[in-house]
Amino acid sequence: MTTPHLKAEFQTSDIYFAAYLCEKGYPLKSSDKDCCSGRPKVRFCFVIGNYQLEEAKNSFFGGKGMVKAKDFVAHIRSLKSLCGVG
Repeated sequence: MTTPHLKAEFQTSDIYFAAYLCEKGYPLKSSDKDCCSGRPKVRFCFVIGNYQLEEAKNSFFGGKGMVKAKDFVAHIRSLKSLCGVG
């Protein structure tokens, strides 16, 4: 069982979910590139509460997450620049 208010480090390589978290107000703690797998992959790291993370996952992956499109796209562009992608 997880503690609802406990904050933990969460990593994702899904740039769209990372942009969603940024748009929802969860600051990006760090990002790093994993070059060991043959194909470089960037991981985005957030510090987020267990409850908030579950809510964000359910909203985003359930298709019910609402964000401003313009700001969401701006976060995607910003994250892509961290990855070195155009």
